[in-house]
Amino acid sequence: MKRLMISSVLIVFAAGGCFKNPVSTRTGQPPAGIVGTWETPASPEAVIRNLLFSYNEMFIQNFQSCLAEDFYFSSPEDSIRAEAQGSGYLYYDWGKAVEISTAQNIFSTFSAPGRKLDLIMAESFENPDSLGDTLAVVYRQYILRSIVVDSLGADTTTMSGLATFRLSQAMLSFWTINSWRDIPDRPAGPSWGNFKAMYRR
Repeated sequence: MKRLMISSVLIVFAAGGCFKNPVSTRTGQPPAGIVGTWETPASPEAVIRNLLFSYNEMFIQNFQSCLAEDFYFSSPEDSIRAEAQGSGYLYYDWGKAVEISTAQNIFSTFSAPGRKLDLIMAESFENPDSLGDTLAVVYRQYILRSIVVDSLGADTTTMSGLATFRLSQAMLSFWTINSWRDIPDRPAGPSWGNFKAMYRR
């Protein structure tokens, strides 16, 4: 009789959704304004995936939530070339506010009909990630394609390079990106950094 009562209680709990797997994956609530694809940023890799999702889905709040308050961006090769061409100022003082406004401009532009962004990122076998308890350096090879379609056809620009992200663990054990460094695959070749500079406000 006692065994029957215990079995009945377990069945009621399971039916009511109260019986949970203690080893199931837990996901936290996303920050206010988050839409689209989002992972709880409980690891450096999750933050980079959120950055990837936010770019392809073009959700600025998701993108902004990946960045630390002291964030800064650098693209050394592009900035040196820009200095020689008289436009080095495009890379000056590139902090969080500049990064967000630049991304807003890009997302707004490529949300229009006939325009599309396609970003792919993969681990760099030549540059393995360095993951610590509260600090991390993550390397990602990227391919970014911008596609513009008009009456004459499709114009596709392909950019590729290595993005180096330095991250730290913030409050609530969440991770954010402190710095982002871009190096193109080929000297003077199309890069993510150069692309972003064209849309800097």
